[in-house]
Amino acid sequence: MESPQRFEQMISYSFVLVLTCCATVAASGYYMFGSTVSDQITISLHDAPQIDAGEAMKLLTWLMIVTVFSKFSLYMFPLALGIEEIVAPFVKTERVMEMTYTLIKFALIVSALCVAVFIPSFAFLCTLVGLICTVIVSVIFPAAAHLKLFGPHLPVWEKCIDWLLIVVGAVFAVVGTIATVRAEE
Repeated sequence: MESPQRFEQMISYSFVLVLTCCATVAASGYYMFGSTVSDQITISLHDAPQIDAGEAMKLLTWLMIVTVFSKFSLYMFPLALGIEEIVAPFVKTERVMEMTYTLIKFALIVSALCVAVFIPSFAFLCTLVGLICTVIVSVIFPAAAHLKLFGPHLPVWEKCIDWLLIVVGAVFAVVGTIATVRAEE
């Protein structure tokens, strides 16, 4: 980070931006559908008889596809890199290493495809991925980054708050995942 002293300001702006986006979507869903709004706005749009949601559904579908691709590359790259670092000492030539890199990335893509094929509910998959990614990106990661960047210089109470956020975020991710899986059964 170019100027670590501005980290807290950047995090505050990020939280305000995310909160504003989430509140806007929530308020829009409630305004459009009242108390019958579904947990996922795409379901409510699809079931809405009073509006022609065809174009909105197409746009939302493409936005979800772009989101999945961007999350896939964002989350799979470190995994692929880690696997490559484990395998690298055992491969002697550069050409074989390039083929190994390709096979690792291909195997990760195939495994993700298998998960998508064998989990029949796309809404379930979106809920699960959204829950886990949102908690990691918006709760756990900022607190962990704050500890990593400023840990030795932080007062004890700030360290406690950061650790509390990390633990509570992890607990929410686990509880939310369990609740999502149970709701699907």
